Amino acid sequence: MRAVTDRRRALLWWIIGLIGLVLLTVSLYPSLKDQQSVDDLMRDLPDAVKGMIGYQETVSLTSPAGFLNARLYSTVVPVIMLVFGIGTGARAIAGAEEDGTLEHLLAQPVTRGRVAAERYLAAAGMLAVLVAGFTLALIALAPLFDAAAGIPLGRILTASAALYALGALHLTLAYAIGAATGRRGSATAVTGSFAAAGYLLHSLITPASTAGPLREVSPWHWYLDRNPLAQGVAPTALWLPFLLSALLFTAGWVLFQRRDLR
Repeated sequence: MRAVTDRRRALLWWIIGLIGLVLLTVSLYPSLKDQQSVDDLMRDLPDAVKGMIGYQETVSLTSPAGFLNARLYSTVVPVIMLVFGIGTGARAIAGAEEDGTLEHLLAQPVTRGRVAAERYLAAAGMLAVLVAGFTLALIALAPLFDAAAGIPLGRILTASAALYALGALHLTLAYAIGAATGRRGSATAVTGSFAAAGYLLHSLITPASTAGPLREVSPWHWYLDRNPLAQGVAPTALWLPFLLSALLFTAGWVLFQRRDLR
C-alpha cells in the first residue's frame, strides 16, 4: 500500500511539473506572435535542426500551431513522456523483481499472467494520466495567452493521443525486456538507446539522402512526420505504435510466465 501511495504522489509531482511547463511556455507566446524574423531565421537553419523541432515551412513558427508544436509536442514533452514511460515500464516487472516485492505478490493465490497483465495496465494507465494532465493544462491555459487560437480542440486531443502512443510504445518495450530478463537496468538502457536511435534517424537523415527510407522505421518519424495541430495526426502515428505495443506486451507476458524468477 505504501508503494502505491508513493507512486501516486510521484505521479502528482510529474503532473504539477508539466502544468508549470505549459504555463511558462504559453506565457511566452505573446512576445513571439507575428515576429516574422523568427520564421526567417528558421528557414536558414539546416534541415537536421528543423527536423529536431518538427518545423515545417508551410506552418509559421509564430502561429499557435507552429509555436505549440515546436515548443511542446515535438521537443520537451515527448522526452518527458519517454523518460516517465521507460522508467515505469522497466519497473513494472523487473523493478519489483529486483527489490523482492514481486516474489511476495506471486506467493498469493494469483497467476503470473494476471500479475503481468495488471502491472502493465497500471503502468500504461499512469502514463495516460500524465498525458491527460498535460492536455488539460494546455486546453485550460493556452487560451489565456491566445496561444491556441485557430486550433480545433480535436487536433489537440489527437495530437495528445499520438504523444501517448509514442510513450506507450517505449513503455511497453521496457516492460517486455524487463519481464523477459528480470533486469531493470537492461530494460532501461536498451529502450533508452532505441529511443535515441529513433530520434537521430528522424532528425539527422534527410528525405532526399540515400538513407532517407531508414526514417520510415523510426517511431519519431511517425510522430513528427507532420504538424498534428495544423495538419492533423498521421494515421501511422497512432495505429502503428499501438500495434507494436500489443505485440511487445504479448511477448513479454509470455516470456515472463516461462522463465524462473531471479
